Amino acid sequence: MKKQTIGFFFVLIMLGIFAVSATAQSTHSVWTNDNGFVIRDAETGCEFTTLKKFDMATSWTEPAPPTYPAVAHFRGVANAYGLTHACNNHTFEFRLVRTASTTNDDIKGLWNVYKNGILKCSACNGTAYGLSGTVGNYYKVYVDDPIYGPSTWLYSGYIDARKDF
Repeated sequence: MKKQTIGFFFVLIMLGIFAVSATAQSTHSVWTNDNGFVIRDAETGCEFTTLKKFDMATSWTEPAPPTYPAVAHFRGVANAYGLTHACNNHTFEFRLVRTASTTNDDIKGLWNVYKNGILKCSACNGTAYGLSGTVGNYYKVYVDDPIYGPSTWLYSGYIDARKDF
């Protein structure tokens, strides 16, 4: 009987540990709907502030050791309109392809950057930050380019909606 009681309490303790670690994990989600701030093209150095169809959706979970790793998804697409011949109109897409780490405010990982549907920066290091802001605040995504240098690609917009749990 004593072994059964000890076994029962051991099972309760283990369930409690797993329940606490599962509830300690924070998940966030942020959206932008046609509310862009700026895009920077690493190839030309052009910064675009006239943006149409600027949309972004991201969700991420903060890690909860020992069993829950950082997980994140990010996709932003926008049409950028240039005012000069060098800064013509382009469509950009920033896509997170591998998550390295997350916090309540940022996502670090490897990113793909597309310009007019052509992959321009493949599995490039980058960071999205400012994601903990309230609706109306802006966030930024900086991506390093192996040819043009660190933080040369930029995708930034305003937070239109968020959900945290």
